[in-house]
Amino acid sequence: MINRSAVLIFSFLCITGLSWERSSALNCGDYAGSQSCAACHEAQVQGWSTTPHAEAFESLRKSSQQNLPGCVKCHVTGYEQKGGFIDHDLTPEMAGVQCEECHGPGKRHVDSGGDKASIVRAAGPDQCLRCHTPGQDKNFSYQKKVLLVHGKDKAGKPVLIAAIGGVEERRPGNCVAESRAPQQELR
Repeated sequence: MINRSAVLIFSFLCITGLSWERSSALNCGDYAGSQSCAACHEAQVQGWSTTPHAEAFESLRKSSQQNLPGCVKCHVTGYEQKGGFIDHDLTPEMAGVQCEECHGPGKRHVDSGGDKASIVRAAGPDQCLRCHTPGQDKNFSYQKKVLLVHGKDKAGKPVLIAAIGGVEERRPGNCVAESRAPQQELR
């Protein structure tokens, strides 16, 4: 005989469209995930997927540090933020240092159809220096690293819009980059 409670629960789930699957962080919160970015920024996401940032969480797993909050916060996206990384079992789609770790939560940007005012277009060195501290990366140079953060295209050229001292450079796969300002020395 079938348990009456099980039938009622099953019926409720079918009627409401709910399922037994766990919900993803992408269903709530402010984050969209890198795959949402790829719809409009395919070259950047493809290039990024070849970088150490994309595999940042895996580097922690290899060294058995994936449960150390002080390490995890710099190897995932949206740590301790609404819709960001919780742990690898619950939110594997937020593992790695993805687009939104530098450009801010992107759900509003995606939902608005790409409103430029709803995303950080040019992340500056302060974003990088939260994790690339002298104790963790003593030779970190923003000017050098920003050219590599989105990886390289097939010709070996950086894929990004680099905001170096206020200068935005046009790179493959991006349709923005109109501002020009004097270059300044950045760390």
